[in-house]
Amino acid sequence: MKNEIENSDDRKDLSGGIDPETKDLAARSDPFAENSDLRSRKRIVIFGGIAGIVILGVAGFSAWYFLSKSDGGKPVPAPRNTSFGEPASGGKLPAGEQRVVLTDAQLAAADLKIVEVGETLDAASINETTTGIVRANDYGQTPVITQVSGVVKTINAVLGQSIRKGQIVAVISSEELSRTQAEYLSLNAGLDEAQKRYKRAIELSGVSQEVRSELDTATADLKAAEADHARHLSHYERTEKLVKIGAKSRDEFEQVKAMHQTAMAKLEEAKKRFERARELLKINPARKNEIDQFLTKIRNQQSAIASVREKLVVLGLSRQRVNSLKSADQISADLSLAAPVSGTVTERIVNRGEVVSMNGILARITDLSTVWVIGQVYEKDLGRLRIGSGASITSETFPGELFRGQIAYVDPTLDERTRTAQVRVEIPNPNQKLKIGQYVNIAYSSLGGSEKTAPLVSKDSVQIIGNQKVVFQATEDPKTFVIRPIKLGQESENGYPVAEGIFVGDRIVADGSFLLRAEFLKTNSSAN
Repeated sequence: MKNEIENSDDRKDLSGGIDPETKDLAARSDPFAENSDLRSRKRIVIFGGIAGIVILGVAGFSAWYFLSKSDGGKPVPAPRNTSFGEPASGGKLPAGEQRVVLTDAQLAAADLKIVEVGETLDAASINETTTGIVRANDYGQTPVITQVSGVVKTINAVLGQSIRKGQIVAVISSEELSRTQAEYLSLNAGLDEAQKRYKRAIELSGVSQEVRSELDTATADLKAAEADHARHLSHYERTEKLVKIGAKSRDEFEQVKAMHQTAMAKLEEAKKRFERARELLKINPARKNEIDQFLTKIRNQQSAIASVREKLVVLGLSRQRVNSLKSADQISADLSLAAPVSGTVTERIVNRGEVVSMNGILARITDLSTVWVIGQVYEKDLGRLRIGSGASITSETFPGELFRGQIAYVDPTLDERTRTAQVRVEIPNPNQKLKIGQYVNIAYSSLGGSEKTAPLVSKDSVQIIGNQKVVFQATEDPKTFVIRPIKLGQESENGYPVAEGIFVGDRIVADGSFLLRAEFLKTNSSAN
């Protein structure tokens, strides 16, 4: 019994405070206890390894998530391989105007892209926009017309080509043109013969030199007045026809009409002076009758020549070329047609080798400095539209750019199927950015306040310092940039509208703005 109690006490001492030597001896005498201790250590190592892997995984995912997200979950461009250093996160933007100044080497390595702040409609106006399509201004279209029939020898009009007034558009080979030139030469030869006979008849009549000189002067003045009148009459008739087809303006017609009336008045005065000079002639009736016949023939020849000369001009020959036509070897059947106005070729109707008739249209040239935008407006909104009221045009092709115009026409006829009417907006297009057939968005001022606009910045230009969204504004010094805190509106495909902090037309950094952010955080410990 006593031994059992001692053994029991000994076992209790094994679990208590016995000396290490005795404890080690007990452990070696119990193999099961040794295996149990090894298994416990293995489990601790395994669980510790698993926990470490999990912790590293969570840390890695968190790092990836926060580094790949910025500005409300939007990607931030990765820094390039430059000496800007690694950006720090968090921190706070110091008070007052902050600047980033780069070295020459940093500026060269950064390859920054500077852009102007664009303009867009605000959210309320965008909700009121309708779709429209760009059309050519019909009032700015001018046809290239041939006044002769013939064969197209060359055609230089290419669709979309910019062309200058006076530039050769086509060359027509015309039999009519060569025939008219031959007629002109024949009439001039007849006039020379009539003038020689008249001069000889005067010499044989015995009229005094003084009277003869006066009569010659009156005759010459009458010839010039008749030729001038014939030229202005032909020009007047031609302009009148061109006005009817829209190739000449009403103002040009009025100027031509005034010149024609002046020529008529001069002709009447020349006729009176000629009649007074004739009364001074003291010759026998037979000789007088002969002189009158020659004078009549001269006047008829001059009128015919003036008519044919104007016909050649109408057909397309210059006055200089007509006046220089002196012999048959100068006759040419080729007629060069020049562009009547400057503009863009929007239609080409003929090709080389085709036969064209008189007054045929070869091409159309359009002035695209202004264009029409055709939109559709529902019946319920038509009452609020006014001719002359404003409209703003936006296009996905030109994000950040606003085109302003005015309502020029509202179609009085409704489409029975859609219950809409066409509305025409006239837009200045000096740089020809808007293309014919392009789809755009229209905001009408009377329907939604199209003048409510906001600055627009690209996504690449926006960075975050601390909890503040910023852009970097360029200065006159190419190495210095001012940090502008901004307040953004709702993101769109084209960027962010800016509620405050920047203005339309300001120059800011787009590509490379992340590098400026990195440089600022590296040199400003208060923002780290």
